[in-house]
Amino acid sequence: MPIRLSGLASGLDTEAIVGALVSAYSYKKDKYVKAQTKLSWKQEAWSTLNSKVYSLYTDVGNMRYSSNYSAKKTTVSDTSKATATASGTAINGTQTLKISELAKTAFITGAELDGTVKGNSTMISLGIKNESAVDKASISVRTGNKVTNIDLDSSMTVNQFVNKLNDAGVIANFDEKNQRFFISSKTSGEEGDFSISANSSQGLNALNKLGLLSDEEVTSITNSSDSKNLAKKLYEFTPDGSYYDLTETKSLLKSIKDYKTNDAATYTDAQKAEFDSFVTYIEANATAFGAVDWATISDDDLSSLATKLYNSATYDTTGTKSTAITRTLTFTVGEDEDKKEYTFAKNLAEWKETLAGLADSTDEESTALKEYLSKTFANEVYKTETTDAGIAVIKYGTDGEIDWADIAADEDKMSALAKQIYSKSTYNLSNDSTYREISKAVNAIRDGYVAVAEAKALPTSNSEEAAIRAAKLEAAQAQLDEALADPTNQKWKEYIEANFGAKNSEYDSSYSNFWIQSDNLELTQSVFYRVDLAANVAAGNITVDNSKTATKVKGQDASIELNGVTYTSNTNSITVNGLTIEAMAKTPDEISVTVANDTDALYDKVKDFLTSYNNLMNEMQKLYNADSAKDYEPLTDDEKAEMSETEIEKWEQKIKDSLLRRDTSLNGIISAMTMSMMQVYEVNGEKLSWSVFGVHTLGTLNAEKNEGYAYHIDGDSEDSKTSGNEEKLRAALASDPDRVIEFLKQVTSGLYKSLDEKMKSTAVKSVYTVYNDKEMASEYSNYSSLIKTWTDRVQDMEDAYYKKFAAMESALATLQSNSSSISSLLGG
Repeated sequence: MPIRLSGLASGLDTEAIVGALVSAYSYKKDKYVKAQTKLSWKQEAWSTLNSKVYSLYTDVGNMRYSSNYSAKKTTVSDTSKATATASGTAINGTQTLKISELAKTAFITGAELDGTVKGNSTMISLGIKNESAVDKASISVRTGNKVTNIDLDSSMTVNQFVNKLNDAGVIANFDEKNQRFFISSKTSGEEGDFSISANSSQGLNALNKLGLLSDEEVTSITNSSDSKNLAKKLYEFTPDGSYYDLTETKSLLKSIKDYKTNDAATYTDAQKAEFDSFVTYIEANATAFGAVDWATISDDDLSSLATKLYNSATYDTTGTKSTAITRTLTFTVGEDEDKKEYTFAKNLAEWKETLAGLADSTDEESTALKEYLSKTFANEVYKTETTDAGIAVIKYGTDGEIDWADIAADEDKMSALAKQIYSKSTYNLSNDSTYREISKAVNAIRDGYVAVAEAKALPTSNSEEAAIRAAKLEAAQAQLDEALADPTNQKWKEYIEANFGAKNSEYDSSYSNFWIQSDNLELTQSVFYRVDLAANVAAGNITVDNSKTATKVKGQDASIELNGVTYTSNTNSITVNGLTIEAMAKTPDEISVTVANDTDALYDKVKDFLTSYNNLMNEMQKLYNADSAKDYEPLTDDEKAEMSETEIEKWEQKIKDSLLRRDTSLNGIISAMTMSMMQVYEVNGEKLSWSVFGVHTLGTLNAEKNEGYAYHIDGDSEDSKTSGNEEKLRAALASDPDRVIEFLKQVTSGLYKSLDEKMKSTAVKSVYTVYNDKEMASEYSNYSSLIKTWTDRVQDMEDAYYKKFAAMESALATLQSNSSSISSLLGG
């Protein structure tokens, strides 16, 4: 708007004159502004009320169904052992409960370290390093469906190691204050169990140094199911726990056939006892093995029986690997041009013999060996002894020298040193038959699984592609089947999956993903290491240091017996047929769980519904019966300027309170809801209304203003109007809840139907709306157009008048100037 300077020549109040001249137009504009403001307030009032009506509509919609009234309560005879909750499907009555096991989360508490380890401490500072590319400090973290190998290089920090563990699927932390690692599963129960094992000798050393060599891992190593030929121990039916591989099992059965059918056969009493044990076991398990006629069984059937028998046994071949396992020790002595490499290939017994004669040996090899061994093992601890002065640490030597005569004279010390030397030696893997066997099996099995996966990934967008995929998949499956048909491959598959693998998922128990994702060389080396370590430990060639092991808690499922049937869960919460048991402690004896209808909960549900209904009805009555605000209109800015904030607020509130007074739409909602609630409904031939259950309105004379349609419950302690009356509703719910529930379903269905009719979409209102929102929106838009029209008219009229007054001012200024000039000429 341009700046107007008026009245300078005439002295007139031009603005006031123009304002008066256009006041008729301004009044029209202000009239429409007030009407639009009032309409917007009405829209807000209806929107707020509509939300409350819709909320009740939703609630009664749910109350039409029986599931809304399935309130049950439970009582447990010993709440220190269990608690219980019941849904609507739970059966009323008393049930027996016994808690056999509680769910546990797998957890490792590391052994206490030396007090100096920090989060930024490196592996080398803990004595952990990689000896070679083959013998890496490698460990494996195995969770439910994931296997992660972690290589610990010398520069890795404790914090970085913790991050690796967390990435592997566990929750890990190093507590510097307590100097321990704490590792737990992400989920409780058996499925959440995990293990941390060594993939190499340096990995075993790393677990020891980190305090993470668990008692479970030590047990797994010392009682491992590993052997050179992976025979199986047939615990179930052999008197001495003999070991048999598949070939030996077939041979055994042929001997049994001979024993059973050839009277001239000669066997020892021990053999006969063993044969009889097998026969008894096979006959007792005819379902698994079939009936056997030893006189007529063919060689093929005998072979088939041997396979079934072998597959039913378990791998547990502790101590079966030969003690005469040769390992190679390679080292260098000297520097620069005098540097020379020496190689010694010996088994444990041979190392003992060598140590016994080193004191008197002076040849070049013996001298070099003594120099290397002194340098490497002189400061290694042999054992500790408690003396009067404290704890004495005894080593193999002092100041980098070993007294070889002392070693030879002390059998225990010599054996201990021989084991340390042997454990530092390595195999020539390429020449080891077991290693080659494992490698061949791993390659064949993995290639088969990869071929199947690649075939499955081929496109099938047309018939030609589908045919190609089908052919390749058939060939790939045949390749895998052929690999698994080989007994040697099959035995390693079983062993590897049991000790290294992870299932595809909780719902897929196959191991195909594990095989596809594995690295052939890495897996072969890890398996061979495990087989070799366990066999050497069992044979006494290597001793596992378990002086400070970590403590492992296995993941365990909760197990309960409800009415004599066992149920399990990975948490302590178990739901059976609508009854949820929260197990808290084992029960030596059975306890009872009683389920019954919850009368209080049903009563509260009815009371809550009536409270919601009453609040809405009372509010609508208040809005409908509001005092008239006939002489009140929204204020203009000029009118507000003459009033205080309090006066403005009271003025506007008076208008807002009366916006829905005598509103026909509001009256229609009130009537529809009232009629639905007053209606009589039939339940099993009986006419029922609210009054039958002691629920009624107080009537116009007894009720508070605008509360005549509100319902009250007789005997309600929180209602001063009806608290002294007989408590009919609670009594009806206790004696016959189904009768009350059926009545409530019909009442709420009727109310829902009435509200649904009011909330349907029409030309003037939207769906789920009880007022004419579309019509109001259109009316609001019309007001906006009218306001703009009259605002423009006022502006145009003001501009026209100001233009005329400006011309007048200009003429008067010219006249005054001329008059002054004439006066000046006349000497005025």
